[in-house]
Amino acid sequence: MTAIPLGLLTALGWGLGDFYGGVASRRWPSLLVILGSKGIASLVLLAVIILRSSGLQLSTDLAWAMLAGSIDSIALLGFYQLLSRGNMSISAPVTALLAAVVPMLFGIITSGLPGAVKIIGIAFALTAILLFGYTSPDRYDPVRRKITFQILIQPIWVGVVFGTALICLDQVENPDVFAPLLVLRMAALSTLLFALLTRPNLQRPIRAIWKQKGAMQEALANGAKLMAFIGLADISATAAFILATQLGNLTIIAVLASLYPAVTVLLAHFIDQERLQWEQLVGLGFCLTAIALISV
Repeated sequence: MTAIPLGLLTALGWGLGDFYGGVASRRWPSLLVILGSKGIASLVLLAVIILRSSGLQLSTDLAWAMLAGSIDSIALLGFYQLLSRGNMSISAPVTALLAAVVPMLFGIITSGLPGAVKIIGIAFALTAILLFGYTSPDRYDPVRRKITFQILIQPIWVGVVFGTALICLDQVENPDVFAPLLVLRMAALSTLLFALLTRPNLQRPIRAIWKQKGAMQEALANGAKLMAFIGLADISATAAFILATQLGNLTIIAVLASLYPAVTVLLAHFIDQERLQWEQLVGLGFCLTAIALISV
């Protein structure tokens, strides 16, 4: 399989995980969903490695995967903090755009500019990411706030950190990605658990559900299948991203992978019957145009 289809598979997997992660978070605390999905994915990867008798050979791939998992978890915590603060009509597009632009620029620096047609496709894709990330202020924000540096600083660093994690994944060179994926997930889990133990504000939602009689057992029992799906979608997408960057240019793959909000938007429309905003409709058109131009 060539790099471009793998990049699109990455977007599909991350889009599925993002949508169903949101579905699960309506019933259970977001951090519990994240820990559950990553924990189940880690167990699956461990089982595969044991069955294949491949083991964990020390390599730079594992070091890069560990770094990527830790960095990604820090960005994830920052993003959920943004969600809790509101003003996502500004934060979401800035975060999504920088998460694509940072690895894209790294790819340009290390591998040079792609062809003119692909550059035009990248421009369409980046515009689509902005449009998908935009949400009407009244949807998340009780009051429209002015765009200031203080509002933008956290979305900027969260986007940069997400993009940096993708650069780390690009450094994995072995096509046998099971061991790096396991290390990636274990590093992410360790970082998230450390944050959970040291930050009382993260503990409150989980403590609340723990205190409800049978609520935690119900969450783990009824949510296990959904969390497993989210976790497997995520690791499949990450595996596709690693393989895609091994076969193709990081500049192109990072942009294609970052189109995952298109999948989330379409799922929300067809499954949750959410009305598509005009920005999202335009974004879908730009997305299809970008894929066509980049694939030339």
